[in-house]
Amino acid sequence: MKQQTLNSADVESRPRASKPSNSITIHGFSAHVCLTACQLFIQTPLRKLSLRNRATGNRFESMKNYVAERVSNVDRYERLFSRIVNLQGKTVLELGCSRGYLLNAFLERRSFSAIGADIDPDCLARARALHGDRIKFVRSTATSIPVPDNSVDVVYSIDTFEHLSRPHAILTDVHRILKPGGHFLVHFGPWYNPYGAHLEDIIPFPWPHVFFSMDTLLNVAAYLYESPDYIPACYWHDDNGNRRPNPYLDREMWHEYLNHVTIRKFKKLLRTLPFETIHFQRIGFEGKSYRLARLLNAFSGIPVLEELLISFIFCALRKRSL
Repeated sequence: MKQQTLNSADVESRPRASKPSNSITIHGFSAHVCLTACQLFIQTPLRKLSLRNRATGNRFESMKNYVAERVSNVDRYERLFSRIVNLQGKTVLELGCSRGYLLNAFLERRSFSAIGADIDPDCLARARALHGDRIKFVRSTATSIPVPDNSVDVVYSIDTFEHLSRPHAILTDVHRILKPGGHFLVHFGPWYNPYGAHLEDIIPFPWPHVFFSMDTLLNVAAYLYESPDYIPACYWHDDNGNRRPNPYLDREMWHEYLNHVTIRKFKKLLRTLPFETIHFQRIGFEGKSYRLARLLNAFSGIPVLEELLISFIFCALRKRSL
């Protein structure tokens, strides 16, 4: 994919969100309110607080930056994982491996037999081209992973669980492929966290899905995407650097892409599965983008508020030994 060379200063100073000259129509009062909020975070001094402009590593500007920012978190993931299990010498599968960059980064720290599983054939093709010499890649489905029973020591997923369309079925299959005593490590952002809508590259204020429906957000996002002043995130460009067709018009894709899993729903799901839960951790705001956000962690233990004030959940499940 062709990389953009725009830097963060360009993004912040370039005027954007003027009225797009396109055929997208804003529908309803809520959508107009949402669009006004977006424009406040784009056109006024509030742009300094924009989720996109405050994103660490300028990750939306190029795939190189995007991957680098994701890989920069591997040390933190390894610290979480190492409390539960050492990957060294194990057979390890990443569920939702995308292009394999996280699995490869783990391999640079530990020696193990690596398998990457993903549902997207294009991502897998790129993964094989980049890392196929050291990682085996397999194409999963919404409900299954094509590896033998009792063959994997550790399965992990990072920021993938919220995208599983059939979570009970796929987790049941994770249980099938794990060896007795094997571990499943799950790291994800629950639905009501500030970025739960996964629209921070275009809807610039936090918790938009708390205030507006996804249909409203997608309507506004589609409208902004057509603006000549809007610069799409790197993954919305094709290999020639051209802007892809408006991705926010495909409502069915977005509803499939996000399962809206909350902390409460996740706990309820765990009770229906044959795993043993050995660790459950709520991870608050780290202040990487907004230092003052860490102050909100003091309120994260309050019922109801915990759904809003948690960045991630880290959970470790174990398949019971025979």
